Amino acid sequence: MKRWVFGVAVATLMAAGAAGAAEWYENTKVKGDVRFRLERVDEDGKDNRDRARIRARLGAYSQVNDEVDVGIGLATGSSSDPVSRNQTLTEGFGPKNFLLDLAYVDYHPSLLEGVSLIGGKMKNPFVAVSDYIWDGDVTPEGAALKYKLGKDVQLMANGAAFWLEERSASDEAMLYGAQTALKLSPMEKVSLLAGVSYYQFENLEGYPVMDGSGKMSSFGNSKKNSVDSSGKTNVLYATGYGSIEPFVQLDFELGLPVQVFGTYVNNQDADNDNKGYCVGVKLGKAKDPNTFELAYDYRRLEKDAWVGALADSDSWNGGTDGKGHKVSLKYQIQKNWQAGVTCFMDKKSLEKDVDYKRIQLDLVASF
Repeated sequence: MKRWVFGVAVATLMAAGAAGAAEWYENTKVKGDVRFRLERVDEDGKDNRDRARIRARLGAYSQVNDEVDVGIGLATGSSSDPVSRNQTLTEGFGPKNFLLDLAYVDYHPSLLEGVSLIGGKMKNPFVAVSDYIWDGDVTPEGAALKYKLGKDVQLMANGAAFWLEERSASDEAMLYGAQTALKLSPMEKVSLLAGVSYYQFENLEGYPVMDGSGKMSSFGNSKKNSVDSSGKTNVLYATGYGSIEPFVQLDFELGLPVQVFGTYVNNQDADNDNKGYCVGVKLGKAKDPNTFELAYDYRRLEKDAWVGALADSDSWNGGTDGKGHKVSLKYQIQKNWQAGVTCFMDKKSLEKDVDYKRIQLDLVASF
């Protein structure tokens, strides 16, 4: 694995070198962060769980030439978990996984201003005002086309085709997405963003759930069991997913930065339990030393509103079929050095209303 990652890094640097023997270094940025977290989880019917966790990310981003950029990122985490880069401090001081998290090429031709064609394993190309359906750690795999035009009146259009699962004996599971948004900046420090996204998941209904851990969890989605010819029981998706998501976000100044947002999702391929929404507000911005930001949102995600394997991994322990409050406070101690606390007060399972609480204390150093 280490040799393979090293080989990818060398190949990227060689590609960058095509612009000039010394230019690749001058046009390359190395960025990363390390987070230390203390966490408590309190769920009705279970013992409280206390644990310490770390997350480390390291990336190299290079401008190959005026029209091509590349990015390679490594992160802690597990290949079976697409929505978390955390590693729990356990297993008798054993080493932690450090895996390929990003590997993409971004082509933005000078003849097509505002257009970017991205291929590989990338940062999420879609605009999101909340993390409730798209966990912030998800790095999709496939191809994306992005378009942005204007400044005070900015038009954005994004499209993508992502591979969810490659299957040798049947059709691949795919995600096709399209999004359009308009951002207006009528005056200084005021902006309004509004848009709509549509995500069509292909070849999920009737196929095994996406769960690389082997536990065959559906992450809250409706499921059905099927026994194959060998007698093995498989857990299958019981419905398809074609979700539409309108969203809006308003940013302005009121003595300090203020952000208000709302988003709604509806899976048009399911007949029941197919809706979700998130509304919230954020005050301040933790950027310069001694600044802070306080955020609150309320989120609800019915069982089949979205594919649970991609949803936020912290709310009600991840997936769909939950509702609750998220409150967070961040404080910028020094440059590149931040402290934060986040509280989740949720109901897990909308039918059973199981109390679920999670509190996280974070220290983050970035460079």
